[in-house]
Amino acid sequence: MQKILTVICFLFSCIVVSAQQQAYYFTRITVQNGLSHNKVNCILRDQRGFMWMGTDDGLNRFDGNKFTVFRNDPGNKATISGNIITDLLEDKEGIIWIATADGGLTKYDQHLPPAQQFKQYRHTPGDSSSIPVNIINKLLEDNQGILWLATSGSYVVRFDKKTERFTVPARVGTNTALALSMCSDGKIWVGRQGGGLLKIHPQTLRYEMDERYGNLYAKLPHATVTSLFSDRNKNIWIGSWDKLIYKLNTVTKQEQTIPANVINEEALSFAEDKQGNVWIGGRYNGLYIYDPQQQKFQHFPHDPSKEGTVAANRINCIYIDPAGVVWLGTNKGVSVSNPLQQQFKQTFLPRPFGKDVVIHDFYKDESKDLWIGTSEGLYIQRNGRADFEHRPLQYKGTPIGVSRFFKDREGNHYLGTNYSLFRFDPKTVSISLLPNTEKDGVMNQIIKSNVTSVVEDTIDDHPVLLVSPYGHFLTYYDLVDMKWVSRLDSTKKIIQRFNIKDNLIRSICKTKAGAIWMATTKHGLGKWTKNSAPKLNFFINDPSKSNGLSNNNVYDIAEDGNGNLWLSTFGGGLHYFHVKNETATHIAEGNNLLEGLQVDRAGNVWMIGNGNLHKYDPLTKSYSSFQLPDIEKSGGVQGRIYKDADGKLYAAGNGYFISFQPQQIKINQQQPMVYLTDFRIFNESHSHLLNEKSISLQHNQNYITIEFSAPDFSSGSPVHYQYMLEGFDKKWIDLNTENKVSFSNLEGGDYTFRVRATNKPGVWSKEMASMQITIIPPFWKRWWFFVLCAFFAAGIAYAVYRYRINELVKLQAIRNKIAQDLHDNVGSTLSSISVYSQVAKIYKQQQKEQQLQDTLEKISETSSEMISEMNDIVWAINPRNDHMDVMLQRMQSYAKPLLASKEIKLSFTYDPAVQLLNLEMTKRKNFYLIFKEAVNNVLKYAQCKNLEVKISATHHHLEMLVKDDGVGFDPATMKAKASQSLSGNGLRNMEMRAKEMKGTMHIESVPGGGTTIKLRFPIP
Repeated sequence: MQKILTVICFLFSCIVVSAQQQAYYFTRITVQNGLSHNKVNCILRDQRGFMWMGTDDGLNRFDGNKFTVFRNDPGNKATISGNIITDLLEDKEGIIWIATADGGLTKYDQHLPPAQQFKQYRHTPGDSSSIPVNIINKLLEDNQGILWLATSGSYVVRFDKKTERFTVPARVGTNTALALSMCSDGKIWVGRQGGGLLKIHPQTLRYEMDERYGNLYAKLPHATVTSLFSDRNKNIWIGSWDKLIYKLNTVTKQEQTIPANVINEEALSFAEDKQGNVWIGGRYNGLYIYDPQQQKFQHFPHDPSKEGTVAANRINCIYIDPAGVVWLGTNKGVSVSNPLQQQFKQTFLPRPFGKDVVIHDFYKDESKDLWIGTSEGLYIQRNGRADFEHRPLQYKGTPIGVSRFFKDREGNHYLGTNYSLFRFDPKTVSISLLPNTEKDGVMNQIIKSNVTSVVEDTIDDHPVLLVSPYGHFLTYYDLVDMKWVSRLDSTKKIIQRFNIKDNLIRSICKTKAGAIWMATTKHGLGKWTKNSAPKLNFFINDPSKSNGLSNNNVYDIAEDGNGNLWLSTFGGGLHYFHVKNETATHIAEGNNLLEGLQVDRAGNVWMIGNGNLHKYDPLTKSYSSFQLPDIEKSGGVQGRIYKDADGKLYAAGNGYFISFQPQQIKINQQQPMVYLTDFRIFNESHSHLLNEKSISLQHNQNYITIEFSAPDFSSGSPVHYQYMLEGFDKKWIDLNTENKVSFSNLEGGDYTFRVRATNKPGVWSKEMASMQITIIPPFWKRWWFFVLCAFFAAGIAYAVYRYRINELVKLQAIRNKIAQDLHDNVGSTLSSISVYSQVAKIYKQQQKEQQLQDTLEKISETSSEMISEMNDIVWAINPRNDHMDVMLQRMQSYAKPLLASKEIKLSFTYDPAVQLLNLEMTKRKNFYLIFKEAVNNVLKYAQCKNLEVKISATHHHLEMLVKDDGVGFDPATMKAKASQSLSGNGLRNMEMRAKEMKGTMHIESVPGGGTTIKLRFPIP
């Protein structure tokens, strides 16, 4: 009975309100925007701010601009385990758990190397330790960090992330669980298919259930629970197959039912916003929002005829992010409701006979009545009323469209129209042509145009109304002569007289100082200069000037508080014109295709561009964009912006207008955080390196790409990026909306990569992402290599120095040796000659002629030997005789004539390679003298018939064989005689010369068997 009363009370306290005017405007994200599939089952915002969307064909990561899609690759365990993503959960460690309907569970850890980021948990038949089933419907993490999986076919599965163990704590009732929720006391609620609710205590694993649900045919409420949600008031919301929504208070245990006549819907999803409103996504009829304060439901179904409604009537999931942006996953993409976009509401005008209504201008009178000039006449919204009065206007049967309101200083009202300029009486809503209008060929029924601007001025000392009939240059109405003066006036000739160069004048602006400026389509900004006669001077685009206009198509003009002008150009964006020095400053930030503009009381500039509204703050130099609702798919707002006496702004679209107080418009002040998302080397991902404090690369890893992203979904403006590679770049580099940058052939050294982002062009976030990069140079460019080279060069220099010193020492030693040899030989020879001379004197005194003659011959022979030896030494030390072929020639030229005189036949042979050798001076001298001594011994003692000389080079040694067929001798006897007398110096000298060359010399001889001398010494 109590439950029935509760239901009745809830029934009468709830009212479903169909939105007469759309309170929530939704933009749509589909496969055309990069989504992998239009059926979106789950949505999650991770700790870094990225939005994750699970679809029937893969997982999507979205940063507000770009999608990254992850799909299963059969056989590749480094991908997600399935493609039908049913739920997403991010745990406290930032790991994302992915539930699938075709592949079990997947763990995603973006901190790991790419090949290890995804870990699959799939059911393996016969393996009891694997996940029991591959169909997972929902995920939940309890207070102890344990995962709970609602499955189809295996009840509720408990997963311990540390041990990676799967268990099923409650094998009772039906084995399919569709929903999970945890209430404030930590108890887990399970919504089952056909079994009602199951409650599990996660610590003790005890469970509770209503035994009545054991009878699957019993008619019980919420027998099949499709969704569960716990709100901030400790209520559990229940969606069920019976198309009823239930609300159970976990404190009072009272269950309330929303009857079918209030909401006849199966709720698939729930969410709660910051205001406490509960959002409910239905299976069949779209979105419902419950206001607990007023206890009212609003219904927002899909309307295919209108833009901005939910994408489809099946709402699979609802996610509300920290910024209040609402994300709805439907079968036809994602619907997004941005709270900043909801600040602007479209007010539609009634359509007479279904005609399109084009709004041209606004005017709010002293009574606060709003007058709207349109292509179908006037619309009036009286002060305090929401409806509109439509007042069609006609003149002589011609329908009149109103394009401009004007009120002069005397309070007279005028209407600029597509026919002419009319006087207007607001009380009677009547119009009348100015006198003599019929006489003017331009202003009497303007041809295919309308009046775009009207100001008061004086010409020729007459007060006039200066008028721009678009396409017909400029006209004015003389209020004294009461006539129009236009381009057709042959007397006034105003085109030449006033220097009017453009027939398309969009706007005429009269400043507080009385100056008049004109916005032209082809000739830039016109200044109405009044000296003896009015004249237009034009400020046009001049590429050679940096302080001029960037575009000649000026759309609108507005004066700021300093008396300077803001200009909107269609193609060149926003400009600030300094009136005093007549220079323009281009505002680079923002949209280039600008139309109307206005300056609010705070000095901010509001503009229309590409169908949306834009704001520029001159103090902070920041630019903001607002994506406006466009229910009728009309292309957004266009034309001018009107400002009333209270500072309220009005902008018009096709058949509707938007009005707002600028100071009440909230702007997203939070700049997006930028994250490094990938690091590629030769297009191969190494994203795990982003977790390191510093990245070190080899010199040949010289092509890298760094990707980054700044998730932002609430600003309405695309995110722009700047980067700087410290150590390479001197200033920040603009990337616009590009979110990656590549570097190649970086020199070795330390670099710091920095990137920053903004959703307000002109104002950059102080927060930035950075990373240290060290390029290890090749060894030949590293400091230790230069040190080694320096040491090596110093070593070479020292070696050269030592070599030169050693060579000088050697040369000096050779010189000393030569001097010593000369001293010894010459001294010994001269001593012998001196002795022989004394002996010769004695023989002469004794008159011993024969002995005297012998002595004189010895003197002559000794002198000749000394001269010959001196010639040999001089020849040996001459550098021109370094080559071996010169040596061989000298050896032959010495031996042949001497041996021939004794009738000894000479056989002189050598290897061809010997000719190519160069012997240094000492070895050359000793080699030659040994040979000469051997030949001399043959001549003196051998008594031979043949002499064989053979020279060869083997194994870096030079060998010489001297062999005769003479009488020979006994080497032992010869050595004994040599030791007992002064004779035998020749053989000793030969042995000493061989040792000096670090060689060996062997003499083989037997009496009667000839003599053989073998010399062997090393050569380079």
